[in-house]
Amino acid sequence: TSLREEAARVEGEVQTLSDRLVAAERIESTKTELEAERNKLYAALQSDYQERADIVAEAVLAFEDLSNALYERAGRLTISPTRNGPEITFDIEGQRSKGIGNMQIFCFDLMLMDLVSKRNSGPGFLIHDSHLFDGVDERQVARALQLGARHAEEIGYQYIVTMNSDALPTEGFDRGFAIEDYFNP
Repeated sequence: TSLREEAARVEGEVQTLSDRLVAAERIESTKTELEAERNKLYAALQSDYQERADIVAEAVLAFEDLSNALYERAGRLTISPTRNGPEITFDIEGQRSKGIGNMQIFCFDLMLMDLVSKRNSGPGFLIHDSHLFDGVDERQVARALQLGARHAEEIGYQYIVTMNSDALPTEGFDRGFAIEDYFNP
């Protein structure tokens, strides 16, 4: 009876190990298939990146121009294919602060509007909330609002900023630029 019980226990272990082996082989096979698919997708991404090199270059230059309008040194936009998909990074030199990070987003948004407007696509408007300007120097906010207004007029889209009047900068605008002309009560 003890031998039968031991044999049944060992047979159960053998069955469990056999099931685990089948599952491991299935996982290994799936892993190999997924790796092959990932390599295929990465090759397609690299090919697409090469085909769209002109658009990428246009985006990089637009970001540099916009960031240069805000800061003494132009920011850098980098778009590169990686195994995990496209990697988009942007950098504006200077002290790492929330304000500079927000202005990177501001420039990136304007650059996207530039690209989609030139292709007659996109919504035709860009909306920013005052939170985008949190931590940003008042003069930089003025320059950004002015840049947004001028860029929207040049490219042909509507630029909307929701901002309390007490957060609106009072100085830093170029002569001849009247922010009041853009108020919408």
